[in-house]
Amino acid sequence: MGMLLSDPVDSYVAPVGCFASSNAGIVTIGNRRFSRSWRITERGLLPVSILLDGQELLAVRNETVQEEIGSRFQVFGAPLTLTGAPALHALLELELPTGLMRYHFAVTAAVPAVVVERTAPESREPACRKEGAEGATGLEVDPADSESVEGKPLTCCESFRAASFHLKLREFLFADQTDRHDNLLRINEYRLCSVERIALRGSLFAVEDPLTGRGIVLLKFAPLPERRPISDPIDFEWDAETFALHGDRYPWAVIGYDGGRMGLNRALHLFQQELRCVVSGRDGLALSNTWGDRNRDQALNENFMLNEIDIASSLGIDVCQIDDGWQSGVTVNSVKAQERGGVWEGYYAADSKFWDVHPERFPNGFFPLVARAAEKQVGLGLWFSPDSSNDFAHWRRDVETVCRLQKKFGVNWIKIDGVKSRTRLGEANLRCFFREALERSAGRLTFDLDVTAEIRPGYFGMPEFGTLFVENRYSDWRRWWPYATFRNLWVLAQAIPPVRLRFECLNPERNREKYANDPLAPHHYRMDWIFASVMVSSPLLWCELSGLSEKSRTELKGILSLWKEFREELHAGVVYPVGPCPDGTTTSGFFTTTADESICHLILLRDLDREETREIDVPVRLTEYSIATIAGAGSFDVTGKRRICCTLPGQRSYLWLRFSR
Repeated sequence: MGMLLSDPVDSYVAPVGCFASSNAGIVTIGNRRFSRSWRITERGLLPVSILLDGQELLAVRNETVQEEIGSRFQVFGAPLTLTGAPALHALLELELPTGLMRYHFAVTAAVPAVVVERTAPESREPACRKEGAEGATGLEVDPADSESVEGKPLTCCESFRAASFHLKLREFLFADQTDRHDNLLRINEYRLCSVERIALRGSLFAVEDPLTGRGIVLLKFAPLPERRPISDPIDFEWDAETFALHGDRYPWAVIGYDGGRMGLNRALHLFQQELRCVVSGRDGLALSNTWGDRNRDQALNENFMLNEIDIASSLGIDVCQIDDGWQSGVTVNSVKAQERGGVWEGYYAADSKFWDVHPERFPNGFFPLVARAAEKQVGLGLWFSPDSSNDFAHWRRDVETVCRLQKKFGVNWIKIDGVKSRTRLGEANLRCFFREALERSAGRLTFDLDVTAEIRPGYFGMPEFGTLFVENRYSDWRRWWPYATFRNLWVLAQAIPPVRLRFECLNPERNREKYANDPLAPHHYRMDWIFASVMVSSPLLWCELSGLSEKSRTELKGILSLWKEFREELHAGVVYPVGPCPDGTTTSGFFTTTADESICHLILLRDLDREETREIDVPVRLTEYSIATIAGAGSFDVTGKRRICCTLPGQRSYLWLRFSR
């Protein structure tokens, strides 16, 4: 079983337009737009060509041809990943002087990208992570952040000979453990020149020729460097002539793009949607979860949740999710933690019935909730924490638990929390848990993978298994600001499709006194503005719905109804952040396009911007579209082929436009 890519599937037909071959020491795989070629050498594969729409992106290599090396080559069709698009796969085995080296390649028909998994002849893996390197713990207190990175041997995935003297590098610096970080992505730019060597750590890099706007993305499917059980000293290297991706313990993808910065945005979004296809009725849904009101588990009981389901249905929310506290066992975040000795792993050792339904809070089990949810056409979700102890040694029991909940109660949406992936064995067992649970449930289960704390797969470690739960933000601690959540989604959308991200809407009328006279306090914002700011993502109503005022419910219900009518269009392609980065004083938003660009949407939100009229650049020719207003207030005028001028008449207003051709 590979880390990311699928194994062969009987009678699975590979997509039309993809090809793979191994002839005369040259291995090639690609599709109609994009192809990669390597020469077989005694050290493994050497990249010799990357073609994007017939244009070569690498310089010619003149290395001496090696003596013939024994190899075996197999081609088959299978999904790209367990939840991915149809793909052509190729397996290559090389009999090298150092031992057997295996490569697994995959390509889909729709995007210019090739994924590579390599298994080296021998392990170079040193000891596991040092103790004390976890940083944010998931316990909702304020521990000090502590990280350490050990020196590691250097291993090269691939080395590319630059085809231009004028290359630009974009380095994407992500931050997770969002309980302790609120600047989640910074993009640094470098000129790659012959006098300066560059060595960087990270998961995502893009090398672009500014003369043509064409470039190559290097994406490593790994946790962030500081979260990896075994971390290489560098991931990207420029040695004044070639650029390389290092650290061969994780799979990687090479993605071609054109069109400069917007083309890069497009390529990243469309490729990630090949890794995990967006499925109507499963992805991009609006969930509610009561934990955001900070009552934790003290309010949970059957009558309370029946009422939450009723309100969710009346508002048009898709799924009502119960957080920590539905289970019999007690965690460290429970209101009963001190009294009953709450734990954050070792659940089965603490209580053999830890994951039974709480007998006092839910004396009839979940059956009354299941019946009410079915009646009201609302899905049911739960919080769950796989047991991290002993490197997830109990992962099979965890699979049994979530599959039992799915089969018995129809619980299809699981929020994953408390993960501590400390070692490579822990990573492998955690992956086995997700994979087995999805296979056992026939794909009905979908997971939200929390990136708020501890040592977790993060943004790119396990992208095929579900949505990323990005933030815990609470007005009780004066840590939730609507513009700041909007900003984090806007920033991450430069690299990650928002449908992969779970972003929160809280009750803006709670805790007014904690914000004093702050002009950006939550209570100044209407609920429809708050929802509009995150509706290109997978939205989360992070509050007790019963605590929302009638005013907030009315505002939310109206925009939810419209959003459900058009959300499949919002999630069907690419989302471009537009305007300046939100800071509470801007007019900013998102421009979305379907993959074929036949339908587009512009969602523009004015905050405390002093100007009511702003011009927005967009990535399509506006003269080809008819434009209609979906919601909000304001007017617009097309002022150029790719420019629209919008007037939003009041502060904290929004305008939602739809473009069709």
